[in-house]
Amino acid sequence: MRTQETDVLVIGSGGAGLYAAIRAAEAGARVTIWDKGLVSKSGSTVGGAGIAAVGPWSVPGDGPDVHEADTLAGGAYLNDESLVRILANEAGERVGEMERWGLRFDRRPDGRYVLDVAGGHTHPRLLAISDRVGLQMTKVLGRQLLARADVEQVHDALATRLLVGDGRVVGAVGLHLGAGELVHVRAGAVVLATGGVGQLYPVTSNPIQCTGDGLALALAAGARLINMEQVQFYPSGLVHPSSLRGFILGVQEYARMYNGQGERFMARHEPEVLEKTTRDRLARAIHAEIAAGRGTEHGGVWLDATDVPEETFRSFGHEFELCQKRGLDLRYQRVEVAPAAHYFMGGIAIDPLGRSSLPGLLAAGEVTGSVHGGNRLSGNSLADIVVFGARAGESAARHAREAGPPAAAGEQVAAEEARLEALLGRGTGTVTAAEGKDGLRRLMWAGAGVERNAAGLAGAEAALDEMAGELLPRVGIEGTGLRHNPGVVAYLELENMIAVARTIVRAAMARSECRGAHWRDDVTHDPSRPPEWTVVRQAGDGPPSVSLVPAGAAAGRGEVVP
Repeated sequence: MRTQETDVLVIGSGGAGLYAAIRAAEAGARVTIWDKGLVSKSGSTVGGAGIAAVGPWSVPGDGPDVHEADTLAGGAYLNDESLVRILANEAGERVGEMERWGLRFDRRPDGRYVLDVAGGHTHPRLLAISDRVGLQMTKVLGRQLLARADVEQVHDALATRLLVGDGRVVGAVGLHLGAGELVHVRAGAVVLATGGVGQLYPVTSNPIQCTGDGLALALAAGARLINMEQVQFYPSGLVHPSSLRGFILGVQEYARMYNGQGERFMARHEPEVLEKTTRDRLARAIHAEIAAGRGTEHGGVWLDATDVPEETFRSFGHEFELCQKRGLDLRYQRVEVAPAAHYFMGGIAIDPLGRSSLPGLLAAGEVTGSVHGGNRLSGNSLADIVVFGARAGESAARHAREAGPPAAAGEQVAAEEARLEALLGRGTGTVTAAEGKDGLRRLMWAGAGVERNAAGLAGAEAALDEMAGELLPRVGIEGTGLRHNPGVVAYLELENMIAVARTIVRAAMARSECRGAHWRDDVTHDPSRPPEWTVVRQAGDGPPSVSLVPAGAAAGRGEVVP
C-alpha cells in the first residue's frame, strides 16, 4: 500500500468538491482531490439548469430574507435556519465571483439578466444559461483548479474507509483503480463532496456514480446523519422512449400536466398554484394519478410544454436538443413522464462552517442534510454547492493548520488493506453485484418510494437485512487485480448502497408523520406538529440507531456534542 500526505483531502469533484479544493488551496493548504471517475467530469452538478440567487439583478421586492423564507417553507421547516440564512445571503457573492472567473449568464437585449421562476419561489430569481448553468459552472471551476499547482487531482480513486485517530478524522484509505494499487492518505482534514443516492432507485436522473459512498463512509466513521428519509422524486422523468428513461425535464416548471384521460389533474390536487407547486407535492399528485389507473400507456402522465415561450425554451436548450435527437419535439408534442429519484435532502449534519459532528470531517453539497430540509427548491442545489463548498474548503484548511499533524492509524490501515485484498479472492460467486443492485432498487421503490407505510418499510428493512447478511457473501468478484477492475467497484458500491438504504428505511419508520418529501399513507398529516429531525448514528456493528430531536437542536447539527 502506498502512503502519501496532504493537508486537505477532498473526496468528490462536482461543484461542491471543486469549490472546496479551490478555497482550501487559496488558504494555503496542500490539497488532494479524489474522484472515482474523472475529476470535474463525473458529478451531477453538470445537469443543473439554474442557480437561485439574489443580487443587483433581483426584481423589486426580492432579497435574501425572501429567498430564506421561501426555502424554509419549501423545506417544511426541517432546514437548519442558520444554514438557509447563509445560503440566501452568500449565493449572490459566489455568483459574482464565478462571473469574474468567466461564467456568463443569459441576458436580455437590454442587458438585464434572464431570471426564471420556479415552484416554491415567490419571485423569479434563477439565473440561467442556455447550455446549462451546472455544466458551465463545472467548466469554470475546473479551469480554476487546473491553474493551481498546489492541487493534486486523482482520477479513478474510490475511498473505502475514513481513518479516525485521537477523536478526529486523519485521512482515508482507497483504491486507485487507474494505478491498480491501494492508497493511504494521511490528511489534516477530509471534505466529503460525493453527491447523492439516486442509484438506490430504478428510475433516477442521477449519474451512475451516485451510490451513496460518502454517506456510507461518514456513517461508518461515526458522523451524525440527519433526515435520511427525505428523498426528492423529480416529478417529470421521461418514461418513454426507453433510451431517455429517467431523463428529467426542467421545463416542467413552465409546462402543464394531463393524465391519461386528458384532465389537467393539478386543478384537483393544487387548485391555487397548479403545476407551480413544490416538487414533492407534484410528484405525489402524479404518483396518485398513475396509481388510480389514470396514467398513460407507458405508466406516466402527459407533460405539455407546447405553450412555453421561446425565451424560456432557450434556457433548456440541452433538454430540447437531446429529445429532438430521439424523435421528440417538446415545442409541438406532449411527452410521458413519471417521478424519478432526483435529489437527496438527507445526509451528513453540518454546521455553518461545513463541519460534521466528527472533528476533521467536513462536507458540502448533496451529501449534507441540513440545508434543504424536507424538499429542495429548484436552483438551490447549485447555490448550496458553491456557498458551502467554499465554506467547507476554508474550514478544512484552517482545521488542518490548527490541529497539527494527523495521528497514526496503522491498525485501521492494515485492517482495511486486509479486507480489500480478501475481496480479490472471492471468485465468481452465485450472484453478481449488478443483480444485487437491481434487487435493492426494486425493494426501495416498493417500500421507500414516493408513498410509504409501515408494512412496506418493514418489508424493505427485512429485505435489506437479508441482503447484508446473506446476499453480500455470495457476490462474486472476477479478476485478481485492482487495475480498472469493475467487479471490485461494483461490490463496494453495493455495500455502500445497502448501508445507506438501511438508514433511509429506518429513518422513514421513525418519522410517523407526513412531512416534506416523506409521505406515508398510513398516518395523518398534522401541520401543527412541531418539526423534528431524524438523527442517525452507527451503533457498533449492528444496525444504525435513529432518534427524533426538535428541529434546531444541537444533537441534530454538525456541532460536536455528546
